[in-house]
Amino acid sequence: MSNKSTARVIQIQGNKYILKGLENKNTINASLSGKVKRNNSIVVGDIVKVEKNYDRYIIQNILERKNYIIRPPVANIDNLVIVLALATPQPDYYLLDKQIILCRQKEIKPIICINKVDLLEENKKLQSTIDYIKSVYENIGIDVILVSAKNNNGIEILETKLIGEISAFSGNSGVGKSSIIKNMALSFSNEEIEINDIGRKTQKGRHTTKYVKLYETNKRAYILDTPGFSSYELFNISHKSLRNYYDEFSSYRCKYEDCTHVNEDSSVCAIKYNVEKCNIDKGRYERYVYLYNVLKEQESRKYK
Repeated sequence: MSNKSTARVIQIQGNKYILKGLENKNTINASLSGKVKRNNSIVVGDIVKVEKNYDRYIIQNILERKNYIIRPPVANIDNLVIVLALATPQPDYYLLDKQIILCRQKEIKPIICINKVDLLEENKKLQSTIDYIKSVYENIGIDVILVSAKNNNGIEILETKLIGEISAFSGNSGVGKSSIIKNMALSFSNEEIEINDIGRKTQKGRHTTKYVKLYETNKRAYILDTPGFSSYELFNISHKSLRNYYDEFSSYRCKYEDCTHVNEDSSVCAIKYNVEKCNIDKGRYERYVYLYNVLKEQESRKYK
């Protein structure tokens, strides 16, 4: 790496910043200049200007971010791969919808990845779960990819969607995020990612990812294993603006421009009318109403 260059932060461990050059692809360790320490909070995914001072690399400044997520702290994400398990644990559709809202807010492309499709061999009834997810979410333009991390099926199809871009993985514990990433990445050590089975008694997965790190695959896709997405809250979204993040709503026009699609009657609300006509999924609409009321209550407490 030359005396002055541009690099991406791929890992942070304490005061050590591990970078990868954008041009020569070399990996180096760097520290922060005093100015960056005072004025910025650097995160994995940041693009930085680096200067070599004798045998040390110093991060001089952070370039403008495409986007930034608070929890977990990552920047410049192109895709969010939302991992669901076909079963064990059951898909959390409320969390899924919240993550899609985050993507729309941050201009990130959501991709739904259904893992554990090998379970279909023993239980054909699980096909109805796949059919539901595909019918609802492909209808609003979201790719749905079926994989089995256990059998390494569908992983290459998923990886092809991510070539040349930075992708974060999210989803509840136990859905298989780390197992999918392990199948995609060039190399892992057991200290970096530990793959644990679902607890038989609790049927809940253990949190296995220890820190945020950017990995590179054989196909030059850059992937983040990001603990914490399953516990995030929506920031800077009011209950009144929530409707703007539902793509299926944009096809219909209500009688009143300020229609919330919650308290109005279906005679004036085109969204409610089309829910009744099964043109909009009832479950996703009900989750919208629930989240609308949650955000409204949070805002009312904030200003008391």
